[in-house]
Amino acid sequence: MTELVRVRDVSVDFPSPGGTAKVLDRVNLAIGEGEIVGLVGESGCGKTTLARLILGVLPKEAAVRGEALSFAGRNVLGGGAEEARVRGAFPIGFVPQEPRAALSPLFPIGAQAREILRWSLAARRLRGGEARRRIAEMFARVQLPDPHAIMRRYPHEVSGGQLQRVLIAMALLREPRLVVADEPTTALDVTIQAQILTLLRRLAREQRVAVLFTTHDLGAAWEICDRITVMYSGQDAESAAVETFFARPRHPYAGLLLGSMPQPGAGLPRSIAGAVPNLVTPPPGCRFHPRCPRALPACGTQRPPATGSTTQSVRCHNPLPERDAA
Repeated sequence: MTELVRVRDVSVDFPSPGGTAKVLDRVNLAIGEGEIVGLVGESGCGKTTLARLILGVLPKEAAVRGEALSFAGRNVLGGGAEEARVRGAFPIGFVPQEPRAALSPLFPIGAQAREILRWSLAARRLRGGEARRRIAEMFARVQLPDPHAIMRRYPHEVSGGQLQRVLIAMALLREPRLVVADEPTTALDVTIQAQILTLLRRLAREQRVAVLFTTHDLGAAWEICDRITVMYSGQDAESAAVETFFARPRHPYAGLLLGSMPQPGAGLPRSIAGAVPNLVTPPPGCRFHPRCPRALPACGTQRPPATGSTTQSVRCHNPLPERDAA
């Protein structure tokens, strides 16, 4: 599989009233062409910051350093004119988690979709009628009823599920190579969540679009993803093919995370002891070691390197045995 996006040993710091928050710590992530990668972990683990880094929308006060942030093999870390050129040739779509907050209540949905097309190099020369047809076709592809009527409506005049379909359509209008979906089903009920996940997976397959899917919902990750990357407190802990990850996680945190999922007939799920660390004064080494039942002395001093294979890699000095499952 051709590698499309690569994040290599990238850290991101933010100033805060209490000091510098070390939000990402030497994170690694790879996304292949046409691949759906799930970025999972507890709230505050750095999923959204990593997504914003890839989108190029971190606030200006963020301090970014590391080895590489590459799009189709071209490194943009360091910014400047080269980043602008690479990003301009590598369109990325975005599906946010709050559909009603993502659109202006003052303009019809169709007018806002046309603004997306105005920024597309592939569609910049489309005339008004051609643009409307293209938007209507995309709205039909995401199974919106009567696309032309939806285009005339304002955001408050459609349901949450329909609005999320609108945002998926708008993310695909620019013919992106990558779509970043930041917890896109959080605001929806369970039935609509399932429909949106099925739709997003089908469209990604049909258009050969890679997807970075951030979520704290492991069930949603199982439904849609090809591969899972687990984050904890700003560090990547494990990356594995979805079937491998759910059958036999190797990082102790990943195992405990899976163990915290409700199971039919198993009573209350297990909780993970301890608390997420303060990012201003995070623990050295592996940041999970103060909560880890398998911690060794080295875990408190040295960040473990990634070991394993292309189907499963783990950053742990004392990983779970391969035969163990959650």
